[in-house]
Amino acid sequence: MSTSALSQLQAALSHPMVRCVVSLVEQQCGQAYLVGGAVRDLLLTGQLPLDLDFTVLNCSAATVAKALADAQGGHLVPLDWDFGIHRVVFTEGDQAGLNVDLADALENNLDADLARRDLTLNAMALDLTTGKLIDPFNGQADLSAKTIRMVSEFNLLDDPLRMLRVFRVAATIQAATIDEATLAVVAAQGAKVWESASERVQYEFFRLLSVERCFSFLKQMADCGLLEVLIPDLTPMKAIGSSGFHHLGLFDHTLELVKQAERLIGECPQAVQDWVRQAFTPSVTRFGLIKLACLLHDIGKPATLGTREDAVHGQRLTFHGHEEVGEEMAEPLLKRWKVSNEIRAYVKKLIRWHLYPCQFGPESPRKSVLKYYRRMGEETLDVTLLALADRHSACGDWLSQEDFDKAHEAHLWLMANYEREAPTLNLPRLLTGNDLMRILNVGPGPHLKAMLEALQEAQQLGEVQDGAQAEVWVLARYGHS
Repeated sequence: MSTSALSQLQAALSHPMVRCVVSLVEQQCGQAYLVGGAVRDLLLTGQLPLDLDFTVLNCSAATVAKALADAQGGHLVPLDWDFGIHRVVFTEGDQAGLNVDLADALENNLDADLARRDLTLNAMALDLTTGKLIDPFNGQADLSAKTIRMVSEFNLLDDPLRMLRVFRVAATIQAATIDEATLAVVAAQGAKVWESASERVQYEFFRLLSVERCFSFLKQMADCGLLEVLIPDLTPMKAIGSSGFHHLGLFDHTLELVKQAERLIGECPQAVQDWVRQAFTPSVTRFGLIKLACLLHDIGKPATLGTREDAVHGQRLTFHGHEEVGEEMAEPLLKRWKVSNEIRAYVKKLIRWHLYPCQFGPESPRKSVLKYYRRMGEETLDVTLLALADRHSACGDWLSQEDFDKAHEAHLWLMANYEREAPTLNLPRLLTGNDLMRILNVGPGPHLKAMLEALQEAQQLGEVQDGAQAEVWVLARYGHS
């Protein structure tokens, strides 16, 4: 082991949370080991991650976890009573964001415990008494080479979710290679992933998508069939080849969107980059969900496939209404993953409107552009980034370079202009629905929403500027009805 690696491990022993865990374990006459991803990340980055995993021998992980929560003000969450796994979550103070998992060693034996782990680079332990690295499967060598390798096929299938974790960990460390034998197991047994709870599948997949550069690992998932296991609606896409507008077949076009989104994010205004990199939930970023929408944006195309004669290009493929159909098809898939209503609505909105931004650019009437921003609301930048990636993933012969460049600049302009129009878009409403009912002497109903939308448009265009003008405007427009 190098001197720097040794010093990194030694530094972990002085971490306040590590010292506290060791003290509590020793009070029970046990031994504590830092294990798994915490050791991997420590060797890789020189820093402990926010997720710390400990294995304990000759004592109870449950007792230690409770004592740790009491001593440090954490929240105790039993994860698996059968395997003695307990989590302490910290949400306040200096420890906010820290998760500490404590587990009883399998068979109360560290060697047996490490031998049942998923990947070699996760099968390392740090003895917190001696500072010694325990590495029975040469995980440090694989980590140095950035190679993902299973400990054994049995281990990978013992918890089928581990087959998905192969790619998530690979993306996390930006692996150079995934061992061929490991990929072969996934290719043969990938369907077993769904033997795992849907929430766990969702969590791992979302963490993978949230890695800023995950395309190459999604491509490897696709090559061994695991991506289609997760998203069966991708399979019918393979029957639809390239066309005049698309240089790739539909399946490859769909993957290309993720690649282009990851490439293009650096060209977007900084405000856009900051926005989409935010966490949407603790387990997924907005950018991760945009990439999910990239994978789902065209799932409605196989069901809407048609042909028509084009005066210029002859017979061409059509997919009329595929965005609406895709929105509907996404619903059962997202429900199977048991995502929140908020995530489901977000992803479906991106699918439904992914073609909409193509209508706008610097030459568009301001009224139309403002309507686009109002309709997309908080998802304006997200939809526009998805549409930009879609534009770059369709480079068929029927598209001129001039048109391509113009579309590229138009999408970037939409993003930058959104920030410029923010003060206008955020103007407080001049009237409420109750105001409209009073002024017009009408009852509640959907007509009020349409009226308020029209009034908001007039306000944003400067046609009305205060409540009194708004009342006059409403009476003039709707008072006769």
